Amino acid sequence: MRRATLLACLACLTAPALAETALPGGPPLDARAFDALTLGKRMDTYDPFTLYGIEEFLPGQRAIWKDATGCKSATWEQVGEQICFSYEDRPDEPDCWIYNIHQGELWGWYEGRDDGPVVRLVPANSPMQCEFVGA
Repeated sequence: MRRATLLACLACLTAPALAETALPGGPPLDARAFDALTLGKRMDTYDPFTLYGIEEFLPGQRAIWKDATGCKSATWEQVGEQICFSYEDRPDEPDCWIYNIHQGELWGWYEGRDDGPVVRLVPANSPMQCEFVGA
């Protein structure tokens, strides 16, 4: 009986640790922390070492994304530990990321997976020109 109680207690203590996301870097950023790091900025997006897009973060959890295919507007929100972007061309298929600070930079882990796509966001110096007056 005593052994069963001890094992049950150990299981309770280790279960939350196993449930947490084990990603490099610090803890996941919530919406407030993500907004504080991105609002009013343009961020070059690397995968993680090749530049493939730029995103401008606007008030009201809105953004404009630009890559080789063009520009599109988005909104974002926190869903659990993830920041999910809904782009105008796929509003019902959000792209969700867990963002944290890794090696002193803002990194994103697609769907919070350490085996999936990873991005690195770096403040951009280049202008962002789109054909529309966006979101």
